[in-house]
Amino acid sequence: MKDNRLKGIIALAVVTVLAFGAVYGSKALTNNKSNNGTNGDVETPVEGGIDVSGFEGITAARETDDGYAVTAQAKGFAGNVTLEVSFTEDGKTINGVTVVSHSETPGYGANMENDDYLAQFNGITAPVWLPGNAPAATETEETVEETTETTEETADVELKDGTYTAETEYADNGFKDVVTVTIANGAITEVTWDAVKEDGSKKSVMSANGEYVMTDDGPTWDEQAKAVAAFVVENQNTEAIDLDEAGKTDSVAGVSISVNGFVSLVEQCLAQASGLLKDGVYTVEADAPSNGYLYSLTLKVENGAITSVVWDAANELGEYKSYLSSVGEYVMTDDGPTWKEQADALAAFVIENQSTEGISVDENGKTDSVASVSISVDGFVDLTEKALKLAASGEGSANEGETEEVDTEGTASAGAGTEIDAISGATVTSNAIVEVINNAYEFISAYIAQ
Repeated sequence: MKDNRLKGIIALAVVTVLAFGAVYGSKALTNNKSNNGTNGDVETPVEGGIDVSGFEGITAARETDDGYAVTAQAKGFAGNVTLEVSFTEDGKTINGVTVVSHSETPGYGANMENDDYLAQFNGITAPVWLPGNAPAATETEETVEETTETTEETADVELKDGTYTAETEYADNGFKDVVTVTIANGAITEVTWDAVKEDGSKKSVMSANGEYVMTDDGPTWDEQAKAVAAFVVENQNTEAIDLDEAGKTDSVAGVSISVNGFVSLVEQCLAQASGLLKDGVYTVEADAPSNGYLYSLTLKVENGAITSVVWDAANELGEYKSYLSSVGEYVMTDDGPTWKEQADALAAFVIENQSTEGISVDENGKTDSVASVSISVDGFVDLTEKALKLAASGEGSANEGETEEVDTEGTASAGAGTEIDAISGATVTSNAIVEVINNAYEFISAYIAQ
């Protein structure tokens, strides 16, 4: 009997000890999870770390040598999509995007990991959107006044001496209009207007030798073009040229041709000469690749001033030279600045000087005007000047990847940014990526504004 009681007491003691051990172990396990951050608590501080508490979707952020890196997440198709988005010091230009984690479907959403997809983010301006989801442009009365009264805007502005050219695209009739305005001592001294075909044929020559005839007894096209050009030189602007609905005028004797296109091009030239730039994002690219890379440049204007210049080049694989040079896959010298660092130095020079005028280029396309820059810069200067011409006219402002003209003032008010490619067959994932990048952009913008 005693043996049975003793056995019962021992059994009860063993059960008690096991139960206590289970409870203690559970608490220890819980505390361990909390300490290592796996259940969402604060992780071990990172050097240069930024406090992200209170920002939904932002999991980490830090300052880097050349800007910021923000890790953010959003709900994708099969789970959270987590990306690290790197920004330049202004918090507007994206240096690159890295996939941290995801659970998306292989062959669909998982294609976000592909290098050719990620390469599109190098050097673009935030925020981003998918095709067909661009922010709506908003036009105000002030915008209308600015676009229809360009000469009034420049009337009280000193014109810089030089020769300025503006032109249209080729029209259905095979011609494109080209206007050149020469400024000397701050005044318009010469205006030329012509129309040119792709083979180089000029309407002025064709009309003079009878190959382009409008009427049998009236003044030729060339004579009328010269008359309206002389009118501008005499009046020093286009304000006195009244246009009807058909683009014609009775302000200049003997002129019966449509002159609205001419007026627009003259105003574009005067805008270039005035140095006034219209807000927007302007992207241009080289006519052809060079050494396997196609160069492009995106220039951003805010409040009439250049605030961002991004120069880059992509190879046939869609790999950007800025990225390749940053990770050591495109190396020029072992100890000199990388291609990206030199490109950034050129961009900083233009932003500081608001032009390319101080960049002298030698016969080899190089310059000693910008410290530490040894690469050829003639292509950079050429693309920058093309972008500045667009910014002076306000026409052709587009987000990267677009070629159609948009209302630059409306674009600016809606927030300049970039259209990105969606992942084919993965709409939910694509939307998640947009959400992540834009959340990261909003976070770092708020941080910089503090």
